[in-house]
Amino acid sequence: MHDSTLLDEIDLRIIHAMQVQPRAPWALIGSVVGIDPVTAARRWTALTESGTAWIAAYPAADPSSVLAFVELRCEPGRLSAIVSEVITHAHVLSVNVHSGRCNVMLEALFAGHDSLAHYVLDDLYSLAGVTDVIVLPVTRVFTEGSRWRLGALEPDGVRRLREFGITPPQLGRRYTLEASTAEVVDVLSAQPRISITELAAALGISATSARRRLNTALSQHTLLRCEVARFASGRPVHALYFARSSVAENSARILRTLSDIRLVATVAGPANVIFAGWFPTLSSAAAVEADIAARTPSLEIVDRRIVLDTPKLMGHLLDRQGRSTGVVPVRVSS
Repeated sequence: MHDSTLLDEIDLRIIHAMQVQPRAPWALIGSVVGIDPVTAARRWTALTESGTAWIAAYPAADPSSVLAFVELRCEPGRLSAIVSEVITHAHVLSVNVHSGRCNVMLEALFAGHDSLAHYVLDDLYSLAGVTDVIVLPVTRVFTEGSRWRLGALEPDGVRRLREFGITPPQLGRRYTLEASTAEVVDVLSAQPRISITELAAALGISATSARRRLNTALSQHTLLRCEVARFASGRPVHALYFARSSVAENSARILRTLSDIRLVATVAGPANVIFAGWFPTLSSAAAVEADIAARTPSLEIVDRRIVLDTPKLMGHLLDRQGRSTGVVPVRVSS
């Protein structure tokens, strides 16, 4: 098992390759990385078995669903129990515990506004120790972790990987999810690299139908994300920012081009832009903030928080060092 040190260059190159194309065959992964396919597969197996890297598969929003950030203020003595409860909720994609007045932030996907209201009013407020809930519905996601890269590969290798397989769903574009495709999304959440033959057997359909449904799921309804434990990425500082801009979409487009930034979204709230990044040090985070101020003078950062723990990330349960220890398949709340 890897300890709390950086991964070697080969591991980083494998992870970057999997970030670009999570379902690429080992022959292609090995060729791009510069090792043989057997070594590539063996290295990846070691990374996943240690929880240092993994592939998450989760549903993209459809036309009727609502993505929201939900902030919880908790009594200190109840924080652990509340976190232990909310990470089990299948429609909660991610959970972060951080500094600031609101102790916990959830990212969750709901079937509609009624489902969101039910969850907040009936479920969250009934949890002992929750003193307040703040809801920030997402109006648009400009980038998120499935688009973030380690930067370990050469441009030619990235190009070769992009040319393989199916183009993932465009962020912000929504497709109606059919029940037959939803079954595929559920299977992918547990087995993101499942083969056509295995998928056909799991669903009891022909290989031709399985291929067609898989192509639809991957191109329209499923986001695949190769993740790495933060300690192993060389970026141990996770910072979350709330900002206000009179030209929010323009500011968000600039933010998403920065290599340290993993999430940029506009929300319905007094701070209308939320973004987050992984940084090598606190001073490097401050340098990025200065760069942002120069690039986007209309953007005002009104709150910044250091993430202390991420017990859940896109359905995967994590330990304090960010290793994957299990998965709660993500499903939209009805």
